[in-house]
Amino acid sequence: MVKLIDVHRHLWGFEWFPPSHLGNNAAELARRTNRTKEQVLDRIKQSPTMEESGAGAVAEMEHYGIDHSIILCLDWGMAYGPTEDNQMEVEEFHLKTAEAAARYPGKLWWFAGVDPRRPRAVAIFDDMVKNHGAVGLKVYPPNGYQANDERCFPMYEKAIELDVPVLIHTGGNIWAWPEWVELVARRYPDLRIMMGHTNLQFPWETQAYWRGLIAGRGKRNVWLDICDWQALGAVREENQPELAKVLRVFIDSVGAERVVWGTDLPQAGVGSRARGQTEVWTHIAKNLPEWGAQYGVTFTEEERDGLCHGAAMQCMSNIDFPD
Repeated sequence: MVKLIDVHRHLWGFEWFPPSHLGNNAAELARRTNRTKEQVLDRIKQSPTMEESGAGAVAEMEHYGIDHSIILCLDWGMAYGPTEDNQMEVEEFHLKTAEAAARYPGKLWWFAGVDPRRPRAVAIFDDMVKNHGAVGLKVYPPNGYQANDERCFPMYEKAIELDVPVLIHTGGNIWAWPEWVELVARRYPDLRIMMGHTNLQFPWETQAYWRGLIAGRGKRNVWLDICDWQALGAVREENQPELAKVLRVFIDSVGAERVVWGTDLPQAGVGSRARGQTEVWTHIAKNLPEWGAQYGVTFTEEERDGLCHGAAMQCMSNIDFPD
């Protein structure tokens, strides 16, 4: 059996978000589905996505054949201006994430995700690693800052001090260009960085991932995270031949030891499109040589193992993954 590590997964509770974040999403969905905003909000609150105990995540892992997952805590509050914040204090939902991971030792680990602009961000991050089991830092520039913003530097320096990696989101808006991550990698060569999504946050056909590859190539402290590609069209049957070629270029460019796999899931409902996409995504990773051969692209078992777990274990060398 091939060990599979999901380096990029989420766990959410309804109260963990600012009201406007959920409200704006609900209003848009209501317009498209002929329902009221309140009806949509209630449906979101009751959905599998808002299962915060970790039980749903572990059940999904068993369904897909994922052995270990990294939960990325995410602080949305400061994206909504000085008059609004998360409904729950940032320390509180970090501790809830810690509790979920502690319920499933050897299955779930977690990264802190405090916005670097938040007062006491470094102190909160330090406390979560030293006292509550966090094993890394999630940085989410789309909330309104660049990865190379000077306000991030103390967080990166603390990560180096604590010997934990960071995962920096790329793609989606100007704040999240992969080139900003390249500048961070150059400034902090001892910082282990996963480039979240490798810049793909729009449909697969945009080929945005090439910018991510270019920014990460040649930086021995950067790992390319290809999570969520399945939800953006990469696994559609007509796109799989091109996906095989792209993965071949990625591995040839940076090595199988520097491409990491993930899903970006919160929990998906049984029978949902997200579940079907992720079933294909896990099948591709765990059967990489056989899958690639269908399209005339050769992958070795060693490259499969690198994508499935080897690269993740190298980047997250501070985690003692069980056999």
